[in-house]
Parts: sequence; structure tokens; C-alpha cells
Amino acid sequence: MTIFEQTLRDILVASNLTSNRVFLIRAPQVPAPQAVTPYMVFFGLGPNPHYGHDGPLETLDREYQISLFDLSQSTALAMAETLRDYLEHTRGDYQQVRLSAFFHRAQTQQYETDTKLFQIVQEWRILYALLDTTRSSFAVPTRSNTRSKGVRS
Repeated sequence: MTIFEQTLRDILVASNLTSNRVFLIRAPQVPAPQAVTPYMVFFGLGPNPHYGHDGPLETLDREYQISLFDLSQSTALAMAETLRDYLEHTRGDYQQVRLSAFFHRAQTQQYETDTKLFQIVQEWRILYALLDTTRSSFAVPTRSNTRSKGVRS
């Protein structure tokens, strides 16, 4: 089964901004060898389901936050601009996912005094469809969508 977060991680690694230091939900804690700057952390903010009259559509619409961390503010800002350009031009089939669009929603920045790191926070809306047709459904329908053509009493 395709897990979109793994595909998104691979896309972020392919941007070649932080080597393979791209983490889901939280970064490794110091003194882990992977806790070297720069690095990225990403997580989902929530789905925006799309529906038609027959139920959910194949295209999925999800929001993600991607944070870039570095000791240098100018490096972090430059990485954020490079990532924005990279994602906004990413389209097509990648692994088992059809990438329709990356929409940059917002960007903020902050300095973390505890870690002495600059953080650039980007919010993205991503439209995609899973191409793995053998994936199992997370929910099993409890009734048929076809109406009975029997006689009413």
C-alpha cells in the first residue's frame, strides 16, 4: 500500500537541500548523528476531501507544513526559496502517486533560542492521486450503492 508521507519525504530528499535529513513529525534529538543542520521536518495539517455524487474522488487534497532548520538565517531563507521553486514545478507520476499540484500557502520564520536555530515554516496544499490500484480500502462499505429493483409492497 502506498503511504503518501513516504513519497513526500522522497520528493523532499530529491530537492537536495538537506541530504537525507528529512523527518516526519519530529527531528532526531541531539546528540543523534542525524541531528545535523540543515534539516527538514514535515507533517500533515489535515485533509480537505473532495466528493462527487458517487462518493470520494480519486484526487486527494491535503495540507502539509514543512519546516527548514539551519544555524544561518540567510541559508534557511535561501533553502526555503529553493524548495518553493522546486515544489511548485513538481508535477506528474512519482513512485505510485500522480502529483497534480503543490500550492504554497504561507511562510513564516522564527529563531529558536534553545537550539539556536532559524526555522522557516512553509504551509503547502498538495493535490495528488494514488496510482496503486491494488491498495486496500481503509473502510468497508456497509451497504450497496445500487438500489434494489424489487417490487414495493
